[in-house]
Amino acid sequence: MASLHAILLDFAGSRRPEAMASQDRKPVFVVDDDPGALNSLRFLLESEGYDVFTFRDGEELLSSLPRPEPTCLIIDFKLPAMDGMDLFRRLRERNVLAPVILVTGHPDPAIRRRADKAGLDLIEKPLSQDVLLSAVEAARAGRFRRPELSA
Repeated sequence: MASLHAILLDFAGSRRPEAMASQDRKPVFVVDDDPGALNSLRFLLESEGYDVFTFRDGEELLSSLPRPEPTCLIIDFKLPAMDGMDLFRRLRERNVLAPVILVTGHPDPAIRRRADKAGLDLIEKPLSQDVLLSAVEAARAGRFRRPELSA
């Protein structure tokens, strides 16, 4: 017979939303060279129940593959060594097919055209919590634009 302590722990664990959802959750990957932005996005997404993995640049993400396939990736456009579009292209070359949300603090027309041509959602910094969470949920639910590999 199970102890009362074990029964209570099992009951409490099964009632927590994060315990119930953790088996079907997929991680969100966030790539940004700004430590403050990484910490803020991690806090926001984790508070909404997402598993979050953060990376300081594209090379760090690429060198960590394979990991579990993410629900989506949030990638800053302006990164050291390669920009967010180049990282997107390299991820597709490695068959990482999760949707990408591109964020930028400097949304000039050329960046908008490149993102649009690639089929990427583009969100401007400073990030709106509601806009970002809606984009992540849309990606998680499969309601995102299909990217073109020729971007």
